[in-house]
Amino acid sequence: MEQSLREARLKGQYTTLYPGIKANVWLPAREVAEHIIAVVRHQGANRGAGGRMLAEEHFEFRGGESPDRQSRDERREDRERAAS
Repeated sequence: MEQSLREARLKGQYTTLYPGIKANVWLPAREVAEHIIAVVRHQGANRGAGGRMLAEEHFEFRGGESPDRQSRDERREDRERAAS
């Protein structure tokens, strides 16, 4: 079974928070994350503890999911929250 590429699309109302990323355009999620990391490093900013690089309220996602992939890639914070 072929796994589809995980994609992300920035919602229009959050364009100013993500310079260099076009709103409403599907892009490979990995490339979007790498771009955000580069911008954060360049600006010397720091993500808050437990903050996701691609905030679910700012982006839409599609593709690249399967049940076993989700369990392998689950964030440590999500596992800790589920255990408590």
